[in-house]
Amino acid sequence: MTLFKAKENNNKSKRKTIRTCCTGEVFDLSLVSNSAISSKVLGDGFGVSCSDSLIVSPGDGIVTDISDNGHTYAIEQEDGVSLLVCITSDSKNEVLDPAVETGQHISAGDPLCTKENAEAAVIITNTEILSYYKIAVGKAKFFTDGVIVYEL
Repeated sequence: MTLFKAKENNNKSKRKTIRTCCTGEVFDLSLVSNSAISSKVLGDGFGVSCSDSLIVSPGDGIVTDISDNGHTYAIEQEDGVSLLVCITSDSKNEVLDPAVETGQHISAGDPLCTKENAEAAVIITNTEILSYYKIAVGKAKFFTDGVIVYEL
């Protein structure tokens, strides 16, 4: 009995967390207004209706790419998990001013950009490297709260 309990605790210690990218209501990725995101062709994750304008990094890593309009941020976490933070917009011409640059090391909670009344998505683009992941949706979250729990 002790052997199984020790193994269970060991597995829990391997679990890591991806935070939300803003304070707001977290919802299933299939409900994001952008069809490329909601179809999950880019990967799996969650959407957020942001209740404030600050968009932050959901994890620690390196910014590997930023879209020309500042709406998408690619982050390679230190453990190899690849994230996309996508901010949707009604205006195709709207350009956001990134608070980071490509190649920069960032930590969870570091500002990426600001946008009023944003809908955002956090996507894991390489879920195939994960042995386990679970996404918690439906609750209003602070950007310090974990939404995805995963194991490599």
